[in-house]
Amino acid sequence: METDVTLSPGTQLFSLLATTYNAMLRARKKELEPSGISFRRTTVLWCIHIMGRPTTVAEISQIIDRDHQTTSQLLRRMEKERLVERHKGTYDKSPITVVLTPKGKQSLRSTFEKYEMFDEIASCLSPKELDNVMAHLKKLREKAIAQNALYPLLPAPLASKLGL
Repeated sequence: METDVTLSPGTQLFSLLATTYNAMLRARKKELEPSGISFRRTTVLWCIHIMGRPTTVAEISQIIDRDHQTTSQLLRRMEKERLVERHKGTYDKSPITVVLTPKGKQSLRSTFEKYEMFDEIASCLSPKELDNVMAHLKKLREKAIAQNALYPLLPAPLASKLGL
């Protein structure tokens, strides 16, 4: 008996989303090369800035979609690079919070001076097409969240900045 290897519509959609995400991510990484700051570091700097307050490691983990240990290691490296400072809370079990240093703020500015790649890629869609794609993706994300496939919802300031 021969196995049917035809992909279901849902699997085809997932494959298309994954390859599109990866292609856009590679394009942004290439755009960031002159700044010397990685995409992941840029994302961390941006989320701390957007939160507008000292941000916990747990919040950053959720925003960058990485586990707590991986995020902690990244933040330790970023602290050695003087991009961020980590502060222990005043109480024994208080969470560690992270703030941008002046160097981190400057790095964030330099990575956003040239931030055109995503808009350039999206320019192949009309405004109405872009609105439709975003509406459909939000619907898919909501369904995935309902399947317990995502961390808890992002903090309100960040979610609103992302249009979520």
